[in-house]
Amino acid sequence: MAKTIIPVTAGVSTTWGESRDCTVRALANSTGLRYGNAHNILRQHGRKDKRGCSSDVWHDAYISNDMSLVGVYGTTRGARYLAKKISVVAQAGTTLGSILPKLTNGSYIVIITRHALAVVNGGVVDMNLNRSNSRVIAVYKHS
Repeated sequence: MAKTIIPVTAGVSTTWGESRDCTVRALANSTGLRYGNAHNILRQHGRKDKRGCSSDVWHDAYISNDMSLVGVYGTTRGARYLAKKISVVAQAGTTLGSILPKLTNGSYIVIITRHALAVVNGGVVDMNLNRSNSRVIAVYKHS
């Protein structure tokens, strides 16, 4: 069976020679911040340049910048760790394709396995194509 690819709208692009900066781009695309401002916010919370970051870093950065946690989903290692860290019960597992229809109004950051992306009024804003069967770990909404 063929994998369904979610169409995307390109948002801010990687700058400063950065790599592994999906958490930065997701914050910028969901909040309207400039890339440099989003980059500095995540750096202040412990993200190292040209490196991905852990849930400890992105969760604290998102919460401190007008994002609220909508939910933690599933039983992946990442979901279990985040749920334990912030003392919440993870909801039933879901996929990107299943959750997108629920994110039609507002700006969100969706954390999927090994990636972060923005969803703005139901449309994915990202530099990458994402499979609809990607497992969702957490969703944050911009206030």
